[in-house]
Amino acid sequence: MALDQLLDILKKVGGKYPAFAKRMSEAEALTNWEQAVGATISKHARAVKVVDGVLFVEVDHPIWKTELHHRKRQILEALNNTKSLAITDIQFFDLRR
Repeated sequence: MALDQLLDILKKVGGKYPAFAKRMSEAEALTNWEQAVGATISKHARAVKVVDGVLFVEVDHPIWKTELHHRKRQILEALNNTKSLAITDIQFFDLRR
């Protein structure tokens, strides 16, 4: 089965089941993390999960947590640059805790 066919099937299922469509949009945000923030930031911060529209991101140092907190609005806009606004907030947490 070609990728295009699979995407068509997923879109049809998403049209019938809105909760599934929402979860697919949330999963897309995880896969688009590096593209949204760039290579430098993605070396220090990793999107790990989405719960009810909130993206949880682990960072490797408190300085990155602070920096990303200040860029939160910009990151949200980049992640939600799709048809669906699946991500409503981002929570950053330090791995060293």
